[in-house]
Amino acid sequence: LVTIGSGSFYMGQEGIQEDEEPLHNVFLEAFEIDRFETSIDDWFLISDWARENGYDFSDSSNSPWGRPYWYFQSTNEDFPMNRVNWYDAIKWCNAKSEFMGRSVAYYTDQNKKTVYRTGEIDLQNSMVDWKAAGYRLPTEEEWEKAARGGLHNKNYPWGNYIDGAKANYRLSGDPFDDGSSPVGYYNSNQIITAADLSLDGEKKFPTDQANGFGLYDVIGNVSEWCWDWFDENWYSRKNRTNTFAGPSYLGVSVEDKMRIHRGGGYKDGPGKEEGKPLRLAFRGIEYPYNSRRSIGFRCVRALTKEELWLGSVVFGSKAQHWFYLNWFGYYYRSKDDWIFHPDLGWVYATGSGSYDNWIYFPECGWMWTARFTFPYFFNNEKNAWYLLQQNKKEYGWFLQTEDGSLERWGRVHSR
Repeated sequence: LVTIGSGSFYMGQEGIQEDEEPLHNVFLEAFEIDRFETSIDDWFLISDWARENGYDFSDSSNSPWGRPYWYFQSTNEDFPMNRVNWYDAIKWCNAKSEFMGRSVAYYTDQNKKTVYRTGEIDLQNSMVDWKAAGYRLPTEEEWEKAARGGLHNKNYPWGNYIDGAKANYRLSGDPFDDGSSPVGYYNSNQIITAADLSLDGEKKFPTDQANGFGLYDVIGNVSEWCWDWFDENWYSRKNRTNTFAGPSYLGVSVEDKMRIHRGGGYKDGPGKEEGKPLRLAFRGIEYPYNSRRSIGFRCVRALTKEELWLGSVVFGSKAQHWFYLNWFGYYYRSKDDWIFHPDLGWVYATGSGSYDNWIYFPECGWMWTARFTFPYFFNNEKNAWYLLQQNKKEYGWFLQTEDGSLERWGRVHSR
């Protein structure tokens, strides 16, 4: 992910479409956003796990449109995920959070007790934990700030004129016309094949088209779902208070109950009458239950550091200091933060949540692990991965995954 620093930017554009007016100043706290659009490989890595852990997704998400038949430089999995509706994207963000050991953002109730995993529910702004360390869709404000890459009042991330060497759009001259390109394709190795279509793009040596913040494909390829409901008058409403999350679903301003998507896609041309949808300020809209080949998403998350092993359960009474964590097992935590684990013995643990855990072993120093890697540990000093041997007759053994050697750094005791 890429960190977008806190600060203000100008959002919208004057003189093209009324729903983009007025140009207005927006302040945002710092956040992180994916450098690339979510790929097909990303999607199935998480969704396969999610389906086994209580999640459901629409049937269309099982058959995204991948690479064209003639392209063999990468697989389907390198192309942006598509044919996901808004509900799919929201649930996938939650699933990724749980998979990675982060707190989730989306709930089915305002008390934030029930994690959103199934069905198609029109969530309210109050059902989102905006400070959660987990993943979510960007708000319109977050998306536009990140996509602009620090440029002010420009049509595109590179300036005011469309260029076929810089983005995948309809008749842009790239070899993927009427289809998506691999995520991050415009990295200085892009090829322009139709010189008469690329608006002089073929006359320029290809350059890396990451925007000023290092993001790829914010314009073209696939348009990207955002959190917000659409209100064509939202920017100009004088009585709006918290603008960050957009209008309320229950508000009279939301007429057709459509969600926002941003950036335009490979089906959009630069000269369409309906507002030139490849512009940074253009507000695409779609019903949240619809899935399109030309709409995907990328994730953001708040810069929140969580308490170590947030969500662990007290085993017995707190006075006994025993806890249970669903991926780590039972452990005893002393008052000075040393812990005793049946396999690891006495170790010192620090870090954030269940996603960034550094554990100090007296016999070998620091090792890193997390919910999504355990029982694998990384030894920074040795630059090697180790697998905790949980089926041996003796505790505490680690297998070096490359050379197969065994080291005993944990508890010296027989099972």
